[in-house]
Amino acid sequence: MRRLIPFLLLLTAMPATAQVSSSDRPPIPSPMPTPQGDVLYACPGGMDFSATFANDGELVTLRMPGQPAIELSRQVSGSGFAFSDSYYELRGRGREATLTAAGRSMRCHAAGRPGEPPRTFAGGNVTVTLFPDGTFRLREKRDGAAEPLLDIGQWAQEVEGGIRLVLRGANNSRRAFREIGVDKLVDDNGGELLRSDKPDPIDGKYRLAGMYRDAQDGGLFAACLVGRTYGVAPGGEEPELEKAWVNLTPSREASLYVEIIGGFDNNNSVTVDRFINVKRDGTCPPLASRGSALRDTEWRLVELDGDRPSFDDWRRRPIMRLDDAGKFTASTGCNTLGGDYVLDPVGLRFAPGPMTLMACPPAATEIEKKFVSALAAVRTAQIAGTTLDLNDEAGKRRMRLEARGR
Repeated sequence: MRRLIPFLLLLTAMPATAQVSSSDRPPIPSPMPTPQGDVLYACPGGMDFSATFANDGELVTLRMPGQPAIELSRQVSGSGFAFSDSYYELRGRGREATLTAAGRSMRCHAAGRPGEPPRTFAGGNVTVTLFPDGTFRLREKRDGAAEPLLDIGQWAQEVEGGIRLVLRGANNSRRAFREIGVDKLVDDNGGELLRSDKPDPIDGKYRLAGMYRDAQDGGLFAACLVGRTYGVAPGGEEPELEKAWVNLTPSREASLYVEIIGGFDNNNSVTVDRFINVKRDGTCPPLASRGSALRDTEWRLVELDGDRPSFDDWRRRPIMRLDDAGKFTASTGCNTLGGDYVLDPVGLRFAPGPMTLMACPPAATEIEKKFVSALAAVRTAQIAGTTLDLNDEAGKRRMRLEARGR
């Protein structure tokens, strides 16, 4: 029987319309896809965890720092995806997910851009590679230094004067870049990084700290800076690391805080070039909270012009989704509409296009009118965790939406 307590402790830590012709019909929001491969989930108020979706989406393996892996089988789900066993359940839609254990739930969202290849940007003395699981590696050549500075950590996107890419690495460092399209990053000093044709894995020796434990098929290393668990490759000083774990841990399920000098092999496993230190009672500091992504997230309305409308059927609640091409789709709860949006240093603006003209009940018609009016008035956006606020030119909140997790 697997241990339930660690996950329970984790979960308790949670604190104007136009006539539409058949040839000009607005797009209907498409179903959100099931994640594939490795996905890192960020959980505001809780601990991030990684999920590996395998067997054509029939199996998911969950991993958290210092805890044994949990395997969940796919279950029948009317919408989105669902995996469970006798204790745990993971349900979600697209980038959003809800993890439940013993009736207690935690809202999470996919970090990075799962399913996409790594992206490398280079300019001046800096090269940075963004991996789809929300982690980054950075190399910076320094004047007078024989070796370049290497850093590793988490990347996220924030809505602040347009989309800003934020890197959080060693020693609580924080770097921010404005995203110009999909091929350029500009730092606060005006330096430009351009996207490379080929991803650079930025091989090298990193100083890494994390939680280590041995497993049946090899060691597991949960790196503190990235909140992701890696396999440990044999060789180097891996035997010394394993020996220290055997001598100092009370059980095979316990993890040990260690510091190493290492890198990553072609299988994305950690290599241990040098075993530096061990702390019997050490632990990883909490990671910085990361909000849901503005794009490719299904946003569900919870507040409209100061009112919190109620719905007999939650499926009639207005929703909206933005893509990377400057297009959005939405449902008002009765009709659907699409259009364009612009996100730049000036702010966020929507240009609603054609909308279907189905007859709606009076209450739904009123909500629809307010929704379209508020959307056209939006000028700025702010994301906190899984909440998106859309404000008008005066700074008044016109809409509050939540990332839909199930």
